[in-house]
Amino acid sequence: MTHLTLAVIVILAACAAPENAQAPYTIGPEGAGGLSAQTPFTVPAIERAFPGLDVITVAETDLPAFHIREAGSETPLYIVTPDWTRGYAGAVATTSPDVIGPGRLRAGLSHLSDVPATLPPTCAAPETPGEITLVCETPGFRLEFSGAGNDPLLARQTYLPPVP
Repeated sequence: MTHLTLAVIVILAACAAPENAQAPYTIGPEGAGGLSAQTPFTVPAIERAFPGLDVITVAETDLPAFHIREAGSETPLYIVTPDWTRGYAGAVATTSPDVIGPGRLRAGLSHLSDVPATLPPTCAAPETPGEITLVCETPGFRLEFSGAGNDPLLARQTYLPPVP
């Protein structure tokens, strides 16, 4: 193989790579970003847990939260909320289809039937009826679905750090 052929292959491979191939965003029972149960709910700690992303302080209902975004974006990839009883990050949620969950689940694109067998959740209707019609939990992780029928659409994925 000549150097020119190799250079063309490398250039074509780079052009065909997905837009966020350099930074695949993930979430699951094992975590989200570098966030752990011992991550304090502070801007510097959250910035260390999500390097290369912007950390924006916002108010979610009555609680403060951090929106984790790509530079220049207004749409959060992750939303981190506190556990004020300990002063740590209490949950990391995503409604972004750019964040990949277990079995390549994506909010807004995946359905209940897409949940991998390796993630056997317990599912039930939410306590308060609304947009979310089904909540499925496994230790440290929650999936929330919307829509009627036997195969509702995944609306939100949430990592729940274990209490240290």
